[in-house]
Amino acid sequence: MIESASMAETACHGLALAATATGITCFYLSASRQQWLPRPLAARRSRLVGTLALLEGWLLWSVVMHPVTALFTSLTVSMLLLTILPFAAAARGAMLARREG
Repeated sequence: MIESASMAETACHGLALAATATGITCFYLSASRQQWLPRPLAARRSRLVGTLALLEGWLLWSVVMHPVTALFTSLTVSMLLLTILPFAAAARGAMLARREG
């Protein structure tokens, strides 16, 4: 019984992390200066999906944590991803430029 509860909590953490990453990625890809796609995603639709995914991530974390702790966990993961995505895009662009010439 203890093992299944631990497994369920682990699954909940993983799903919450995936939902938060999806939400932040939707917000980033809808920005006009994003560097992953040739054109940004449709802003209204992408930001709506991003908001719903972030809310889902917070709700999933709220199942296994106190809601305030879940909020700060969501914000911490969001800040990390919002820092990593632009740097990863710049590194990807530099690697592609190096290969071409």
